[in-house]
Amino acid sequence: MLLATLAGMNAVKAQNLRYGWLNTAIAPDSTQGSGDGLWWLLREDYYHSESIGRIDVASLGPGVPVPPGIPRLPADGEFYVSPALSELLRTVPSGELGDRFPEREAGVLGPAALPSPDSLIILIGRDPATLERLGGQRVNQISTADPGACDGCVVGFNPDALTLVLSVVAVALLFPVLMFVGTATRLAAAGREQRFAAMRLLGATPRQVSVFSAVESTVAAGAGTVAGFALFFASRPGLAAIPFTGDRFYPADLSLGLADVLAVAFGIPLGACKNTELVVATVRT
Repeated sequence: MLLATLAGMNAVKAQNLRYGWLNTAIAPDSTQGSGDGLWWLLREDYYHSESIGRIDVASLGPGVPVPPGIPRLPADGEFYVSPALSELLRTVPSGELGDRFPEREAGVLGPAALPSPDSLIILIGRDPATLERLGGQRVNQISTADPGACDGCVVGFNPDALTLVLSVVAVALLFPVLMFVGTATRLAAAGREQRFAAMRLLGATPRQVSVFSAVESTVAAGAGTVAGFALFFASRPGLAAIPFTGDRFYPADLSLGLADVLAVAFGIPLGACKNTELVVATVRT
């Protein structure tokens, strides 16, 4: 559970960053690039109360910036579409949805452009004159701003609140783990006392007995930690389907940084060792 909570914090941040390109023409850095620009118009469409992100673009030259997830900008009359919306276009009557968009599908938007596997997004190519007339904005680069720290960004969310909640959950999970270790140690106290007595009869010092007990508990906790990592990676696809931001995650979003891995891999056995030392001292007393 601790690994899932830490990975969830990373997933929230990763998902939010993939909203960034949709704020092109709104984020301050969108007009600071060099080279040929493009016209950009972001609108929101709907199908049965489901929100559809519609972006109309028009190229102004060969050096035009390209959004993530596609190899090139769509030409006039073409579109790139998210897998979820592509499936929707194939399964519902064209009069309900498909007739709103051009007929030529240039390809599918890759995961780098999609906050969630369920995202409904379409990127449509238009001619510059049409977008200028519709109120599009001219930009020189695709925004990479973090929506959580961007002034004026309207797509995305501020992950600080969710991160705070998950951080509290992560800290709260440590106490039951350590309490469980302490309880297990107390339940095994009788057997431990017999082993410790035998060791003392063989000439072991109290310090040696304590070291042996700590090593025993650390090895057991280490084995449990390894099993916890295996269980986490096995259950990651199921965890990714939990939409606690409102949208599902990609399994790869639930990643663990080096600091996360080290904190759990060494922190749990160390905490178990310290807890066991206290319990052993109490039992000996």
